[in-house]
Amino acid sequence: MDPILPRRDRDAASLNAASLDACPGGAPGQLVVLLGLFDRITDHDALGRALASVAVHPEGAGFAQAWLLAWRPQRDVLELRRGAKAARRPAPLAESVEEALRARLEVEPSARDPQAGDHVITPARLHGVLARAWGAGAPERDDPPAGLPWSGAGVLDAVVLKRDGRPWGMLVGRWAAEPAEERRAALAGMAALAARAADAIASAHERRRRAQQAAALAQAARATVSALNLAEALQLVAKLAMQGTAARGSALWLAGAEGPPRLEVTQGPAGRRERIGRSLQHLAAQAVESGQARVLDDVTDEALLSPEAAAEVGALAVFPCAAFGRVLGALAVYDPAGVEPGEPAGFEPTDLEFVGALADLVASAADQARRFDELKHAEQQRRELAAQLRREERLAALGELAARMVHDARNPLASIAAFARRVHRALGETDPNREYLEIVIRESDRLEKLLAEQSDYVAPAAPALRLENLNAVVQEALNRSGEALVRRRVRLLKKLAPDLPQLLLDRDRIRRVVDNVLDSALDAVGVGGRIRVETRRANQYVVVDVAHDGPRAPGELLEQLFVPFASQRTGGPAVGLAVAQQIVRAHGGEVRVRSEGEWSTVLRFTLPVAGNEDRRQGGPDRRRVRDDRRATSPER
Repeated sequence: MDPILPRRDRDAASLNAASLDACPGGAPGQLVVLLGLFDRITDHDALGRALASVAVHPEGAGFAQAWLLAWRPQRDVLELRRGAKAARRPAPLAESVEEALRARLEVEPSARDPQAGDHVITPARLHGVLARAWGAGAPERDDPPAGLPWSGAGVLDAVVLKRDGRPWGMLVGRWAAEPAEERRAALAGMAALAARAADAIASAHERRRRAQQAAALAQAARATVSALNLAEALQLVAKLAMQGTAARGSALWLAGAEGPPRLEVTQGPAGRRERIGRSLQHLAAQAVESGQARVLDDVTDEALLSPEAAAEVGALAVFPCAAFGRVLGALAVYDPAGVEPGEPAGFEPTDLEFVGALADLVASAADQARRFDELKHAEQQRRELAAQLRREERLAALGELAARMVHDARNPLASIAAFARRVHRALGETDPNREYLEIVIRESDRLEKLLAEQSDYVAPAAPALRLENLNAVVQEALNRSGEALVRRRVRLLKKLAPDLPQLLLDRDRIRRVVDNVLDSALDAVGVGGRIRVETRRANQYVVVDVAHDGPRAPGELLEQLFVPFASQRTGGPAVGLAVAQQIVRAHGGEVRVRSEGEWSTVLRFTLPVAGNEDRRQGGPDRRRVRDDRRATSPER
């Protein structure tokens, strides 16, 4: 940006005619010219070039040679920024200043003149009038030490340049001869105008910074409610945090459900921003855990930073991103630029307020994204539950229809079986129709069993519970399946534990469970195969295992065995295992299936022992002995 701009409204900090009243030496004509020139300067670098030009002009201080030194408080040194010499035929003061302001390139005195000397000077090396002007106390010597740029003949003078009452530099000049009093007065007036110009530049810079930060906050606020996704919004906020504080880089973390915060975004110099962001991980984790901001003007002694990271970062600020009482992340900015070019500086209070506001916006965006995801997930669950409810309603209607069909079909089926048996008994042994009737009777029995299973699955009857021996129930079921085992030449491996406690069971229904499981195993095992039946106690449960070594079809899922009509085996049980699972669950147990070694399928059902008291009672034990009511009757 060109340092010479149209005149702006400087509010209370602007230069005006009242500024001349505060200048030593009254209001000479050259101060009026300087007032107009300084009022158009918008940065400190341009102000330094203008001061150096005025210092060697005959209408200004009239030095034969002048040097401008910038104060570096972090290093406690004065740095020589530029030098100027009086021209033999100077142009008018305004033209000379205009030409100096247009000179954008800064040239060090050492580059102009090899004899210029050191360009970094400690206050201890100041001497004479320079030491008195700086306020360093009584000088140790009045003559300049060797190696300084102004060493040599002439009369030296100096003024301290201030901004907000604090020094930001010093102007050193050498007159060819002893100057008149008006020269010294002009020098003092020029310093006063320079101080007011520096204050005005700082105020204008602060106003511009605040305007930029307000615009950045508005942009970030719009991004949090726009169509941008969370990742894009975080990228924008990290970029605005870096630009709004004139920092070298920024980083942003989001906290997860568990574990350390996750680095999401980095901004800054390419090739270094990711490394710097990772090095700030521990500080971000501390900010998330404590909910407190960390502002460090010097990170040299910070224990949470490695020496390598501390060497790369100057000033640092880390803010927690908190919303609605929850810390959802952290935002960090590092290495802010100073008002003076090349001058390292810490964060201003307005910068910290700006970064804190951005951190709050980040937390709001993250919380909004999390709530939106939860709402989206809840909506998805609602749709799935609605679809499941519709499926269950259809299944319920289908179940009612199936129950009616089963009930209607069992009566004619029973009549068919009864008449077939009567005709079968009436036929002679040599009648060829006996074989056909036997097939009819056998298939009728099979259909009757199938309809009974479906009826029990659709509308199970209430269990009739009694204390029973589970081994006896299992043995009874094995006896019923003995003929099928012999006919299929299936080897039975039986191991019934003798120490099983008695359980409260519905004997017929549990026997049906064992029957159905054995039927499933017989249907799956081949001729000459093996079936293993085992009972045992495991802690507070009684376990029944029925395993077989029959082959399983490729791709067959064991869990599908309990789904009604899901079996792919021709003639296999349709709802037998589903009914078995239903009965076991009604007894407080569970059914599981797995493969184990040489056994292709192991079906296990368990029944609880602990708390297996008489579940027929809904309240206190009705069998307890009550007190004799006659004992409580009043005496007669």
